[in-house]
Amino acid sequence: MAQAKLGELELHYVERGAGPALLLVPGIPAIASDWAPLAERLSGSRRVIAYDNRGSGASSVTPAPYTCAQMAADAAALLDALGIERADVFGMSLGGMIAQELALGWRERVDRLVLGCTHCGLEHAARSDREAGRAFAMETDDWAKRMDALAPFAFAAGVDGELLGRFVEKKSRDVQDPEGYRGQIAAALTHDTYDRLPQIECPTLILTGDGDRVIPGASSDVLHERIPGSRLEVVAEAGHLFFLEQPEASARLLEDFLR
Repeated sequence: MAQAKLGELELHYVERGAGPALLLVPGIPAIASDWAPLAERLSGSRRVIAYDNRGSGASSVTPAPYTCAQMAADAAALLDALGIERADVFGMSLGGMIAQELALGWRERVDRLVLGCTHCGLEHAARSDREAGRAFAMETDDWAKRMDALAPFAFAAGVDGELLGRFVEKKSRDVQDPEGYRGQIAAALTHDTYDRLPQIECPTLILTGDGDRVIPGASSDVLHERIPGSRLEVVAEAGHLFFLEQPEASARLLEDFLR
């Protein structure tokens, strides 16, 4: 298990392959292992690094609340620790918010930017499915119960039952510290890059599932309108975690853009 010691913070990471660096930034309640199928495919031609954000997985749990800028600084420090000057960056959901801050605050570190199923701030975001919002805000210390409630919203309505079952089983084991969960939720709630998005200079791909019930596609439209020269792609028959639901289509879009 690889750990990067960044001052008082330790970040767990998994590294695969060789070549140009690609940093995978997870959302809530994702960890490095959730990227495994996609990371394995992309590692054939790239150095792929997936990690656990502060407050989750095997990374340090620090006192809540967190901010996306703070977590972007963590990502930059991880690149420093791994000796990576520049990387392509792919962030999902909260990870996409962190990736926006990384591209804005550490422009010299980001070659290409991929923003998956994310937004630039609640004030400018499409309203999520009401039931999905309730699942994220559920007051419970039973992690498996939380995952049972959240998991269906990770995918499009009518998702394959076998895929959903495997996902629930895995995520029920990925127990997150309550302090870390609260800290990450706070980061998502306070995120706002709307006014600064035109300052993003790197090539940017925006991806969304056509059935996303957590952060609906209209939020990606705003990102596309605000980030100069960005490209927007909609993954058909997919929800919030499109790269798990439609792995082949997602990988093709990523490989085409990163090439």
